[in-house]
Amino acid sequence: MWIQRTPDEVSQWQKDTEKQARADGLMMGVMIWAVVVVLLSTGWVLIFQVGMGAQSRWGGRLGTGLPIFALLASPVIFIVRHYAEKKALRKAAGRTICPQCGSGGNGNAGATCKCGGTFVVASTMKWVEK
Repeated sequence: MWIQRTPDEVSQWQKDTEKQARADGLMMGVMIWAVVVVLLSTGWVLIFQVGMGAQSRWGGRLGTGLPIFALLASPVIFIVRHYAEKKALRKAAGRTICPQCGSGGNGNAGATCKCGGTFVVASTMKWVEK
């Protein structure tokens, strides 16, 4: 059954959500950075308009290109982390739930559910076994 969280539990939920969003954003940033560095240092360029990859002439040996492109592409980590973190926090803040039937939603706090209940922000509710 769904019950109301205490203010301390809500603040702990927010801290946990922020921590998870930071970790997910950093992981996504590092993964994209690694792919970009390897592709650029081996001479491959992705052409997004066409949706294909092409070998460029400025690519060289992996041993010399890797450190150069790793340094040049390092801001990618922080840019991707920032956007991924903000997106995850927006999604978490917008989650709603109907305490009567357990239906979930997004961004519809205060709306009436099909069961007749009212959607509330999910961060204010928790599930406990009877």
